[in-house]
Amino acid sequence: MIEGASEYEKRRPGIRIQWDRRTLRDFGEAPIEQYVDHYDLLIVDHPFVGFAASHGVLLDLAACLSEVDKEGFARDSVGPSWQSYWYGGGLWALPVDAATQVASYRSDLLLKFFTVVPQTFEEVLALGGKARATGNFIIVPACPTDAISLFFTLTANLGHPIAEDSEEFVSDLVADEVLDSLHALISLAHFKSVDWNPIQVYDFMVSSSDAVYCPYGFGYSNYSRIGNSPRLKFTNAPAAGQRGCAGTMLGGTGVAVSRHSSHLPEATAYAKWLAGPEHQKGTYFRKGGQPASLTAWTDHSVDAAANGFFSGTLRTLQTAYVRPRFDGFVRFFEAAGVEINRCLRGDLADAMLVQWLNDRYAAERISARQIA
Repeated sequence: MIEGASEYEKRRPGIRIQWDRRTLRDFGEAPIEQYVDHYDLLIVDHPFVGFAASHGVLLDLAACLSEVDKEGFARDSVGPSWQSYWYGGGLWALPVDAATQVASYRSDLLLKFFTVVPQTFEEVLALGGKARATGNFIIVPACPTDAISLFFTLTANLGHPIAEDSEEFVSDLVADEVLDSLHALISLAHFKSVDWNPIQVYDFMVSSSDAVYCPYGFGYSNYSRIGNSPRLKFTNAPAAGQRGCAGTMLGGTGVAVSRHSSHLPEATAYAKWLAGPEHQKGTYFRKGGQPASLTAWTDHSVDAAANGFFSGTLRTLQTAYVRPRFDGFVRFFEAAGVEINRCLRGDLADAMLVQWLNDRYAAERISARQIA
């Protein structure tokens, strides 16, 4: 974003753009209302759109786009990225980054244990057992944020996606299947899995020979790009159920415009440019961005520069699952991640976790209806 700003400034004399960074955790969980009085634009995650729709802190971009614009962005969306920012009849951001949980591995290490990349959850566990026998590991990001993401991914991949309007978060039967799978995975994974996010996992995979494969982690094309050594190879997620790679939880980012901006036309025009296919497959990618544009994802030169990252994971992203987005969901997501992580560490019994999840989810749903 920072590197590409100068290109736009050259196109629009008189416009000056300054981006400020925030932490990955603040991006995913910090309240957006603390930023809207100070910034014209924000990079947000789609679970915030429920809050935006209820509290009027972001500009509804639907009114700023022509029907031709909307149709173009919809056609150029990778998977449900475009649709994920629509909520309550409004469009609260334009997708600029697309990601979901995909698999990754070290090509030079994996073939020592498996002749093919695992395609099923059972094969992942088999690989984990073989690697463990020789002092190596599979690894999976399972810090609180990624622990709840894993839970959503497995429920959807097993054919039981948690719906936006569900009164119950998860049934005992589905929870048992998901938690049994997660416990089996964590028991074979590197011991730091429960502490680390995807960036920490990938940094470890490229700096050490201990971890050979990661079954589920939000994809970062930077780790597979030409010039990095060693490079990670990214591929579609393994199937836990009968749906192939479908159902991994959608991530990514969108660019939103503060409703309090004093530069609404300029901010909106810049947001449209950022999300457009020409910028997405050009400067945005070259400067390290991971596009949300299907044009960029299917561009051969972009894919080659990222060692097949985009072609290797596109099927997973095209069938990704959109988590609930109601006002209050982000609070639930943050708190639930802590509890699921405790459970994976052995500090909370499965039954107690499931009861907590259902009680807290119901409370947030009731609160959201009262606000509405």
